[in-house]
Amino acid sequence: MDKNIDLTKGPIFKTLVRLSIPLALTAFIQIAYGFVDTIWIARIGTDAVAGVGIAGFVFWIANSLGLIPKVGTGVFASQAYGEGNEDETVRVINNGMIQAVFIGLVFSVFVLLIRNKFIELYSLGGPAERAAKEYLFIIGLGLIFFFINPMFSQVYTALGDSLTPFKINALGLVANMILDPLMIFGYGPFAYLGVRGAALATVLSQVLVSLAFIISIIKDKGLIRKALTRVDFRDNWQVEIFKLGLPAGLLSGFHASISMILNRFMANFGPTPVAVASIGSQIESISWNTTEGIQVGIQALVGQNYGAENLARVRDSVKVSFSLVAGIGLVGSLVLFIFRYRLFALFTPGDLEAIRLGADYLFILSFSQFFMAVEIGLAGCFNGLSDTMTPALIGISMNLLRIPMALILMNFIGVHGVWASMSISSIFKGSLAMALIVKKLRKIGS
Repeated sequence: MDKNIDLTKGPIFKTLVRLSIPLALTAFIQIAYGFVDTIWIARIGTDAVAGVGIAGFVFWIANSLGLIPKVGTGVFASQAYGEGNEDETVRVINNGMIQAVFIGLVFSVFVLLIRNKFIELYSLGGPAERAAKEYLFIIGLGLIFFFINPMFSQVYTALGDSLTPFKINALGLVANMILDPLMIFGYGPFAYLGVRGAALATVLSQVLVSLAFIISIIKDKGLIRKALTRVDFRDNWQVEIFKLGLPAGLLSGFHASISMILNRFMANFGPTPVAVASIGSQIESISWNTTEGIQVGIQALVGQNYGAENLARVRDSVKVSFSLVAGIGLVGSLVLFIFRYRLFALFTPGDLEAIRLGADYLFILSFSQFFMAVEIGLAGCFNGLSDTMTPALIGISMNLLRIPMALILMNFIGVHGVWASMSISSIFKGSLAMALIVKKLRKIGS
């Protein structure tokens, strides 16, 4: 049976849901990765959580750089596939993978060279700093897989197959869940490795995911296999993919940079707020990680119909997509608000100060989950229309606003002011995205 879904035909809501369910489940797998790591690392101590949280920003930067070939390839591949141009689809995928591997290798070398200086900027103290350095060294050795695997997932989804990436990423999660306690605490034949064990478990799980994708592609005789069994380097496609994906990469990278600055603000109040924010962001990812997964499906849906020049279906796709992500955002808000104490107690049982502060974090961020989900989902609509600049400008301008807001609010409510600045800016971003997508649809209609 053909796993690819023709996104240019059939009921839009049913088509989007069918495509999005595996994407949402894949996003939950990414959430579970973070949850599993954080739960086990929290058993080592707050310093370990703070140290790994700082090192975790490297994942964010890697994701930002990976978005450049990922978004560009996903949009152009879905549009070419929607047009029915298989040769061009193969060519786009081939050039996108070449670009992803090149960027991944360069960034991996860079991280290994500057890792210690980067961590020392935060002045977290001996135990937390040592944990960060140990964790980041091993992660740096395996960073290339964090570029390759998302690209595999993206190209499958661009062609309407979101089920295969889900199955393969689920395999990686199971491996990570098994390896984490074994390597962190040294159960059975394994030695106690602490945070190094967490990093090693994560890298080995991603290696397994890459191998599974390669095996799946070899068995499949479709377009992806054609794209990856030949080298068809084209300067024009390298430039076009990079240009289209660059705004999305800059947005994510800028967001990571702002978050690092905000984390530095939090560090002035001690390691506990840094650890709380690290754990809180994992919990908060119930909304944003799920919506980012579905964003890929929205981008493919809009992109294929835009490539097929079915503009009425494009407008309807945007409306349906908005309804879906808005619903996810509302659920996220309610979950964080109602279960804030219980959720945090899962990670820091017995640490009453961390639970109290963590519940405050989730309370403040619960007000912005709807707007954050809408902003992320609508970015998929803009991307599918080959407009990656608008969501980037929204994100960069509003994220930049977090710094002065945090500096002002910290004078009145301490570290809570940093978290309030994050929530307020997300509300602004979602509101602006809604206004601009309406304007975009009117322009398409005219």
